[in-house]
Amino acid sequence: MSNAADARQVMVLAPMPLEMQAIVTAFGLAKAGEGKGAPWTGRVGNSEVTAVHIGMGPTLTREAITRVLDPKSSAHRRVDHLMVAGICGGLDPEVPVGTLINPELLVLHTTGATYRHRPPGDAPTAGKLITTEGVSLDPDLTGKFFADGFTAVDMESAAVAEVCEAYRCPWSVYRCISDRPFDGLLDDRLVAMTNPDGSGDRTQLERLLAEDPSLAGKLEQLTRDTTNGARLAAEAAVRGCLALDG
Repeated sequence: MSNAADARQVMVLAPMPLEMQAIVTAFGLAKAGEGKGAPWTGRVGNSEVTAVHIGMGPTLTREAITRVLDPKSSAHRRVDHLMVAGICGGLDPEVPVGTLINPELLVLHTTGATYRHRPPGDAPTAGKLITTEGVSLDPDLTGKFFADGFTAVDMESAAVAEVCEAYRCPWSVYRCISDRPFDGLLDDRLVAMTNPDGSGDRTQLERLLAEDPSLAGKLEQLTRDTTNGARLAAEAAVRGCLALDG
């Protein structure tokens, strides 16, 4: 694989801006084109890598992948392996924040559809991750997920598997636990301020902090944990990309 035309084509999806920043740094990518939605590109091993910010949730994930993999789409392009890298919520009190998750099974909450994860490399897969439509801090629901054997929860991974398998595109997911609902750092007010693209509403956040200054410490810790989790997930994706070289 000596040139860009022959190289393996890897696409990395980032649901949130902070995850995109981590991916760009870990992969050493550069902006390809102008405009907010322009992709970032680079090379890792024998792979030409393209990273794109897709937004949060199964719907935006399906739309973004279909645009690329559907041969009838004007945005269709060759993708030899598709990855998603970012943070997830922990469900097991024994698994701390900052732990990388390499699940054996991914389950779509709305349908129960289950997908087997076969990432490149020899890192063992274990446990289950559930993908939901939105963020839920309901202790009964998250407790049920844990009782059903799930280690972590996110909003994109099983949707990645769903679309990629429909188009016969190899895929893998790289997630790191950044928060746990029972730790009390994240609450519904902060969730409500998150835009679909994963960015926060700064005006609303400043208003909330003025009303409840006690949130400042929690927000600082959450920011540290999410930034670190995004970094660890992106670095794991780089290792996965290199493992594609055999």
